[in-house]
Amino acid sequence: MGEVEQGGAAWSDDADRFSAYLKTTEQCFLLCGETGEQQVHVRFTGPWQGREVVWDCHFVTLDHELGKMLPASLMEPHNFIEIGEPSARGMPLRVCLDLPRIDLPAIRKMIVMIRNYRNLRPGRHAFGKRGINP
Repeated sequence: MGEVEQGGAAWSDDADRFSAYLKTTEQCFLLCGETGEQQVHVRFTGPWQGREVVWDCHFVTLDHELGKMLPASLMEPHNFIEIGEPSARGMPLRVCLDLPRIDLPAIRKMIVMIRNYRNLRPGRHAFGKRGINP
């Protein structure tokens, strides 16, 4: 696969094409940029409503998310999963967990969590309370 083809496959919403890209590049997921202490953009495949999709995921810590909120909305912080409408880059996904930082082991665990969660549906789904990790 040529470099241009690989670059296009990396951002494709086609799960088969993206999976082939990951296999060719010997990766389990695509880390888009550097791992941040508080946030990271990562792409991976997983099930969604009976089919394989590309998850275009923004993974953030609860502290990062709380830093963006207005003080009035800080009543009871929760972990959450938010799934958007399908796009040209795959299924938009935002995962917020109460972690001190995001590192490679945290990314791998989050991917396993999403792949194993059987009742995923569109919208925002809060779970747990601050201090309770999944």
